[in-house]
Amino acid sequence: VDPKTGKPLASTPRAASPTVPDADSAGNSGFFGSFFAAKNKKKAAAMEAPPPTLKASGTLSERENIEVEVIKLLISSYYNIVKRTMIDMVPKAVMLNLVQFTKDEMQRELLENMYRTDTLDDLLKESDFTIRRRKECQQMVESLSKASEIVSQVQ
Repeated sequence: VDPKTGKPLASTPRAASPTVPDADSAGNSGFFGSFFAAKNKKKAAAMEAPPPTLKASGTLSERENIEVEVIKLLISSYYNIVKRTMIDMVPKAVMLNLVQFTKDEMQRELLENMYRTDTLDDLLKESDFTIRRRKECQQMVESLSKASEIVSQVQ
């Protein structure tokens, strides 16, 4: 009996030895012939196609109705959560890409301007205020050193 169709199979005479091929099974000879014989057979449909829509059969109990409603609410709330998450993520992703692009472009522009050979000396030059302040600090250090020597001589 064929397990898929339920119809009886046609019986074929077998050889006395499993290694001796049958005359009508020349294509399936050898040990592996029985394994690959299914390729040559036409496949029968094992199941019918499912219906396009499924409908509940019979009436549901009160508990089953409650469970169905709970599942509907859970699915609805899940989709609302996913929707909210997507609404929150899209602007964040856009801003991340914009900020990343701006950062990269600013860094490229700054490095390009900073390492120009004609402006490098101007960029490394100290301002007049810094030069003046350094001289004042050096004079203050000298004055304090002299004052320290005078105080140490008095004692």
